[in-house]
Amino acid sequence: MKIHLIDSLIILLYFIGIISLGLWISRKQAKGGREFFLANNSMKWPFIGASLFATNISSQQFVGQAGLAFSVGIIAGGFQIVGAICFMFLAAFFIRTYMGLKLATSPEFFEKRYSGRCRTIVSFVNLMIIILGNIAAALYAGALVLTNLLGWDTGENAEMMYWFSIFLIGIAAGTYTLSGGLKAVIYCDFVQTFVLVSGGLLLLYFGIKAVGGPSVMFAATDANGEPMWSLFRSWDHNFGWLPMLTGGMILGVHGHCTDQDYVQRALSAGSLYHAKMGSVFAGVLKASALFVIAAPGVVAAQYFQGQNTGVIDNAYVSLLTSVMPIGFLGLCLAGLLAAIMSSVDSGLCACGSLLTYDFFAKIKKNATEKELLKDGRIIMVILLIVCMFIAPCIRNFSGLFNYLLAVWAFLAPGVFVTVLFGLFYKKSTEKAAFVTLVLGCVLGLFAFCLLSFPALDGMKQMLPEFYQNKLNLSPVITLICAITMYSISTYGVRTDQDYANSLAMNIQQDDFEMTVEETKKYRRFMGVLVVLLLLVVGCFSPLFF
Repeated sequence: MKIHLIDSLIILLYFIGIISLGLWISRKQAKGGREFFLANNSMKWPFIGASLFATNISSQQFVGQAGLAFSVGIIAGGFQIVGAICFMFLAAFFIRTYMGLKLATSPEFFEKRYSGRCRTIVSFVNLMIIILGNIAAALYAGALVLTNLLGWDTGENAEMMYWFSIFLIGIAAGTYTLSGGLKAVIYCDFVQTFVLVSGGLLLLYFGIKAVGGPSVMFAATDANGEPMWSLFRSWDHNFGWLPMLTGGMILGVHGHCTDQDYVQRALSAGSLYHAKMGSVFAGVLKASALFVIAAPGVVAAQYFQGQNTGVIDNAYVSLLTSVMPIGFLGLCLAGLLAAIMSSVDSGLCACGSLLTYDFFAKIKKNATEKELLKDGRIIMVILLIVCMFIAPCIRNFSGLFNYLLAVWAFLAPGVFVTVLFGLFYKKSTEKAAFVTLVLGCVLGLFAFCLLSFPALDGMKQMLPEFYQNKLNLSPVITLICAITMYSISTYGVRTDQDYANSLAMNIQQDDFEMTVEETKKYRRFMGVLVVLLLLVVGCFSPLFF
């Protein structure tokens, strides 16, 4: 084992505590599917914001993004800034329409704006992103952390212990999720948010101290001599300003504003005010993630300079076990495990609601809410088992975050285009949306295979080097989808149903308005977030680095 017995006890107590909290919240069983999957629309904004943040940060960030920062610097944390901006977009442009339409799932928007077949495609895309990019990735990351810490990653039983770790994490997170649904998930996420933020900040403090202080740390440069603490890279860099503004923003809007695991939390709000404030609060927390996740990855690069730390996905954990004092290490590891548990519970709840309402409810048209709840729980168990078997396959990719970027970037374009056209272009038609979604899926799948599988390297090399970057190829697919959507909508036939669907987007109900005082608070909070983001970007700009 690489950790002290005291730290192991802290982690064990955390596991027991969070599962007990979830089960305690679940003591009053949900009576129907909507109460189970949307917390009976009763959540307040601090809990919504914390849960959005915990779901978004997750283990993919702590393991994958910290590993990326270990290689390329703080620019890996640029995705946190993009995410914070996208949470602002969710609050400003999306959530009022979603709530006004009384959605049960985010893909239901596509049925009300276009048709049932469009909803089915988007549900499938959402499911693939959550299963492959959230649950399976979280289980992979969790198993990586546990086996590394407990010394199970070496020896003749290493593979068996890796599988055991996956099943242990899956069962732990699945226990309270299956019992209490979204309400239990949100309250547990609220606690876990503070644990993971505290753990990340403690690691940053002790890491800076271990490398010799701020002066030594801020002098770090990458292999090309570029400062590792600058958020700005040239336009042709893999994570330069152009890829981040194009591909990064596309996958950010898609993920934060249309994915079920995020939208589900906003839809659980008791009012429009709490939904909007929760989204903005999540943006504020996202700004802190630059210091909690990416910065420790850069510190790890400085601390382990010239040493072989193994896989880059081990950078965060390796720094933890090297610099953290006894006791604090257990707390930080509990934070990391909090992120992992949050990914699994959020993904399970989101996938369960998608499959229940977007598929099974259509098959069982006369099913009661109680029957839907029962079906949803069965679905969640099956999903969890499937993801446990998918998780080990991620080891075949070069780093967790590279795998995640490929999944996110190439499944996003079609959905991104159709949701924006649906909200802001009244002439959008069902036929245009269907063709665009199918085209986006086909092109996205081809691009994912092209850039991910060595067998297609010959074809990949035929692309200009600039477009061999996921964040640069994704905008090309998006542009093709946008041209397709606009052309068919503008020059094709617009039916009476298309006209009626566009009118449905005009939400006028008084129930979905905020009071004058609520509007003032919301605008002030939004202003605070804008100022905070400008300060963070300015501090990590060429002005200082």
